[in-house]
Amino acid sequence: MRIISTMGIVLGMALGATTVVHAEEITWPGYMWQDPEDVPFYGAFADDFEKANPDIQIKRVPVPYSGFFDKQLIDLASRNPADIITMFDGELGTYIENGFLEPLNPYLDKLGISLGDFSPSARLAVKDGKIYGVNIIVNPVVLLYHSKLLEEAGLQPPKTISEFYDALKKLNDPEKHLFATNIFAKPGAANLQYNSVMAYVRGFGGDFFEKGQPTATKPETIEALRFYKKIYDENLTPKGMDINGAAQMFYHGKIAMEPASSFAGKLVAQISPDLGPQLRAIPLPFPGHATRALSVFVGVAKDSKHKDAAGKMVAFIATLEEQQKILDLIGQPPARLDVDYTATLAKYPWFQAYIEATHDPNTKSIAPEGAESFASEVQKVVGTNVEAMLFSGVSPEDTASKMQKELLTLVASKKKN
Repeated sequence: MRIISTMGIVLGMALGATTVVHAEEITWPGYMWQDPEDVPFYGAFADDFEKANPDIQIKRVPVPYSGFFDKQLIDLASRNPADIITMFDGELGTYIENGFLEPLNPYLDKLGISLGDFSPSARLAVKDGKIYGVNIIVNPVVLLYHSKLLEEAGLQPPKTISEFYDALKKLNDPEKHLFATNIFAKPGAANLQYNSVMAYVRGFGGDFFEKGQPTATKPETIEALRFYKKIYDENLTPKGMDINGAAQMFYHGKIAMEPASSFAGKLVAQISPDLGPQLRAIPLPFPGHATRALSVFVGVAKDSKHKDAAGKMVAFIATLEEQQKILDLIGQPPARLDVDYTATLAKYPWFQAYIEATHDPNTKSIAPEGAESFASEVQKVVGTNVEAMLFSGVSPEDTASKMQKELLTLVASKKKN
């Protein structure tokens, strides 16, 4: 018995030595895992989280941007989602309204994180006191420009819409492959067209929705559409280029100035080091003295199979240390108000304009106000009609009128349902 007992102990110890405790795996699909602009932060964050929580692993699933949000919505609606959900402003409202997301309050409370730590945009994720998403990035648009090109043309940075237009006319030289500015001027991508035109519409003090009601025929909205069409009609922008091709032109100094997010500035410094030091940024010189922001949120699927592990991860990304890395690694304004911008401003003085826009109450979400739950449908109506205005010669006035009718019909259909 003694021999058997000893052998049993030895065998048990050997088995114990080879037993592997498997970490709980949470899935996080997204475009960012294959995007060179985003992956430096997201990869570092995932490594940080796994190191701090060795019993949890993040399965990083690359998904092309072009089909990501459609697939995510289908998975959520079919109740077979990933654990971690990535959203922009527009998707967020739809997901909350349809009950696709898990409240995060318990996980945030445990780390002492509150809404007061974040920019106003974070409140888009709140309904009836419950927080359904963590706002991690705010992407406001300001006027980013190559100061050397303005100086060579004898121009000062524009402060009014008339100065902006005069500068566009003077800077533009298509024969030398130099364009004054950039709007999205390629058909077939209504959502990208919506993002592009919104910088002008919000900048002019207009909007397509206010408090849940369509406002496409608001005078400021029509005036913005007129100016936007003028840029296209007068060839002040490259035409027929996809979004990446036009971005490369700006990075190489072939587009003088454009309403842009901060990552564009950082990429100029990386891709064209000789151009980086002369880059500048100012508020949009438009009459409404406002801008739009495209914010990024993360949340936990209501039907997640690993809610607690996923909740821990989402709360972890809201901590000051991880929010600071968003700024330091990918140069985008984090949603937290208490990050330290000292090093960023020393390297990129133009970033000050983005800090101010991030905290400015006149910076509004790109999502349609009061229609967030069907934002993707609003974007399609707006983007499709703006395409017709640019590429089929429809007047701005007729464009606004047609949009207004279609948006009113859309709102009525939602009320019936």
